[in-house]
Amino acid sequence: MVLIFPKQKYRQSKYTCYDASQKEHFCKSDENWGAFTGQECEKVISLSKQIKPSKAIVDGRMKHEIRKVNAWGISYSESTRWLWEKLVNSVKYANSKWWNYDIYGIIDYPQLLCYEASNNKDSIQDHYNKHIDNGEIYYYRKISISVQLSDPQDYEGSELKLYTQREAEKLPKARGTIILFPSFVLHEVTPIIQGKRWALVCWVCGPQFR
Repeated sequence: MVLIFPKQKYRQSKYTCYDASQKEHFCKSDENWGAFTGQECEKVISLSKQIKPSKAIVDGRMKHEIRKVNAWGISYSESTRWLWEKLVNSVKYANSKWWNYDIYGIIDYPQLLCYEASNNKDSIQDHYNKHIDNGEIYYYRKISISVQLSDPQDYEGSELKLYTQREAEKLPKARGTIILFPSFVLHEVTPIIQGKRWALVCWVCGPQFR
């Protein structure tokens, strides 16, 4: 008997990142990719003052018991072009190195998110329960991106956790870090306990997985 193994097309990395604690994960001055600088993080956060907030929904509906967070959709414009280009350039390199998925680009608007602790102990604290980013509605999502815009010293809780095995992956949290992972990976954002955490999320889309 002769066994013929198919050629590997996808390299199944659990996740990858541009770690803001590592100098080599930042781009050169004439390029636009990689970890965000502190100034770029502030520039993204400031968009919350220029854009009307949108509803953080789940499958088209408001479900605070599943997801609760303030959100702003960031459309493509002359003032946000640098941001879209940075996200696209970053995922192009990561995808070619780690997954080699067939992708189109970013279709849904990136979301600026603010997880803020409430003083009301009876209220539901900002969070997002365990979920995946693709499915019946969002079947076209292939790679999920999360950018850490806040200093981890400014808040407690609100941790992004990826479940690629029984225990959650330990992820870098330095301000400006970009985490990228396949959209079918189970993940959550734990309830915020204290302070405020800003993040930017978006999804890279492509033909449905086969």
